[in-house]
Amino acid sequence: MIVKNEADVIERCLDSIRPLVDFVLVEDTGSSDGTQEIIRKWLAKHGVKGVVIDEPWRSFEFNRSHSLAALRKIPDVDYAFIIDADDSIEIDPKLDLKAMKRSLDHDIYSVSIALGGVAYRRNQLCRNDIAFRYRGVLHEFLEPPSPEATSGHIDGIKMIARVEGARSKSPRKYLDDAKTLEEALEKETDVFMRSRYTYYLAQSYRDGGEQQLALKNFLARADLGFWNDEIFMSLFNAAGLMQELGRPVEEVVKVYLRASNVAPHRAEALHGAARLLREKERFEQAYDIAKRGVKIPKPDNGLFVQGWVYDYGLVDELSVSAYWTGRYEECLRHCTALLEGRAVPQDMLPRVRANAEFARQKLSAKGVMPEDDGAALRPLADVDLNASAASDGRAPIVAIFRKQTKIVRTIHVVWIGDETRRPDNCIDTWRDQNPDWRVVVWG
Repeated sequence: MIVKNEADVIERCLDSIRPLVDFVLVEDTGSSDGTQEIIRKWLAKHGVKGVVIDEPWRSFEFNRSHSLAALRKIPDVDYAFIIDADDSIEIDPKLDLKAMKRSLDHDIYSVSIALGGVAYRRNQLCRNDIAFRYRGVLHEFLEPPSPEATSGHIDGIKMIARVEGARSKSPRKYLDDAKTLEEALEKETDVFMRSRYTYYLAQSYRDGGEQQLALKNFLARADLGFWNDEIFMSLFNAAGLMQELGRPVEEVVKVYLRASNVAPHRAEALHGAARLLREKERFEQAYDIAKRGVKIPKPDNGLFVQGWVYDYGLVDELSVSAYWTGRYEECLRHCTALLEGRAVPQDMLPRVRANAEFARQKLSAKGVMPEDDGAALRPLADVDLNASAASDGRAPIVAIFRKQTKIVRTIHVVWIGDETRRPDNCIDTWRDQNPDWRVVVWG
């Protein structure tokens, strides 16, 4: 890794990689906060072989490439794992690291990256006997010397990316990055690098609060070709910025759908369009688009995949639009699925429960609720009220019934005893071990 003034975060990074690495090489580019000594003390404390070298700062592509070249001079190092000081890794407890290392036979490997709510893969491991280098003044990437290099992915190692390093503390970080990328674009002639720089220029302007400049460059990047996922993200981000800037709904939705057409395996743009249309009370359109989106599985790989959209976001949008278009049965089904899953954030659950109840009320008014559809309640078990009295003398609480309907499979837990002796907490919602059953506790 390369570092500068990372005293606050470097030990967290080193602690995380300790089970994985046999040798640590850190290139310091001018720290004044004691980062070098912290690293040396950590190496000594844990008995890990390693070295800290000093090299003046020139650029990310130069210094990262220089550190890889320095590591190639170290004997008996087969692979290089590259990491930033403010990042760390999580290793799956089930991963056999020794077996994983023995199995390595490709030239370069990616690992999964988690950055906030997005996920993607990035090449972080490369053979140490091949002259890999980094390209790019910012958002640099690892490049092999030959296009014939073989590649693979390592399951069981996830990198947690953060923006907590010394460079990230500058309030002008993103605008400084934009300036660097503008200067690079003035000189760069490689069309691929120009497309990449334009994408990250737009991203830097967006993160720096310059929405108009960000929008201009995202739209420009979308016309430059190359990686479809980067074109998709350019259009997806452009649509989001247009929405923030108050552009007409039709224009925004058109760009969202253009993004979806570029990358049909991605659902984030459909979610964005469905949400916007739902907010504008154009529920039939929102329903149709959300219905398309829920059919798309979460990609194993892709640029900045927003996993929550696939896990629950689109189902949530579909449930709301289904309600407002009179599809109450479908709304209830989707709400039930959300409540039975584990992906929905806790702070979202009360709203989903309320939405489910609204749908039940609408169905009940139409005479098609499970309680009113004429199906007989069948006891699952006989309850001996006297034999099952609680030790404190209270009457037993429930008798249990089940019925089957096309709407929802429900277990009814019904209060039988004296109403004045009903426990305060008996009205609740929970789940049976069978994930297909919705369990409702009624007082």
